[in-house]
Amino acid sequence: MEIHNILINTQNFPPEAGGIQNYMYELARALHNIGHHVSVVCDAPAVAGQQEFDANLPFAIKRISGPKLIRRYRKAKWITKYLNSHQTLLISDSWKSLELLNPAKFRNLCSVCIAHGMEFPSKTSEKKKNRITKTLALADFVLANSQFTAQRLRPYTSDTSRTHILHPGVTPPPTPNADEITNISNLCMAHSPILLTVGRLEARKGQDKIIEILPKLLKDHPNLLYVLAGTGPLQENLLARTNELGIADKVKFCGRVSDGERSALLQNADLFAMPCRAVGDSVEGFGIVYIEAAMQGVASLAGRVGGASDAVLDGRTGMLCDGDDENDIYLSIKKMLADSDALKSMGQQAQHRAQTELQWEQIAQKLLTLCTANN
Repeated sequence: MEIHNILINTQNFPPEAGGIQNYMYELARALHNIGHHVSVVCDAPAVAGQQEFDANLPFAIKRISGPKLIRRYRKAKWITKYLNSHQTLLISDSWKSLELLNPAKFRNLCSVCIAHGMEFPSKTSEKKKNRITKTLALADFVLANSQFTAQRLRPYTSDTSRTHILHPGVTPPPTPNADEITNISNLCMAHSPILLTVGRLEARKGQDKIIEILPKLLKDHPNLLYVLAGTGPLQENLLARTNELGIADKVKFCGRVSDGERSALLQNADLFAMPCRAVGDSVEGFGIVYIEAAMQGVASLAGRVGGASDAVLDGRTGMLCDGDDENDIYLSIKKMLADSDALKSMGQQAQHRAQTELQWEQIAQKLLTLCTANN
């Protein structure tokens, strides 16, 4: 199949914040950068800066507004009209975006559905299971972000030959400005090693477990500093717990940080730690933040559950642990910090993998190769 146009069909797109939003934007930009005609059709979020954001995009974008249900039908109608006049590769951000379409009615159309993980619950009603199964059958390919997500797909698709693994990509890290460098340097000053977590403050990320083991880690490393970047529902509880444990001076809550500040934090970090765990159906489908750390040459500690084992290669680009087991988390961090040469080597391997395998333009080309080779 020769691809002339690419239509990205998504509910999630910047300037609205979120992992899927960033995924779809970076994929669209990468496909444009390697020379393809890209259009995006997406929801119109109630967030500031939408018009300014859209005006600076290098590709066409169509925003569909209105109440959720009406919006879904409006979008399906717009896409159908578009597909009637374009030979197209259609990329949908999830089964929900694909559900109201009928790709089989269009000639020379390749339909791809992205799978992230949490949208495929391990237990659900028979009605919803049938909806998902019926919708996935509309796609020529379902692209899972990890082996874990591919496994979650199995109950919903009888034809596993259409499921392929396509890891998310990463962009080169932004360069922090002078003020950001100074602020982060002052934050980390006189502390070593620096343990860092960047992510929403919620149970499945594991920040609470790290705080619980900090008293033991501080016996091994009295000058250690644990830095948390991000906000979330656990913030007040985590703050209170650091006071109860008497370690408030060894924990810094940065809140939401700029891209440059995140880069500066990673440049100062010795280890990126996010020992993720499953909380019901809430689980890390991949964990692009581990690859962002890798881009800065920082090794990671991740939980074995979910798709993090695709993002962090155990013993090579970091280590995996049981995110539910505080002792396993402690022993893993202790082992990594005890051998600085091994930690540095894992960081270097992580950086090499991120730079040579997981750049967004490489990911975009893999997607196109899959579509052209199998149609």
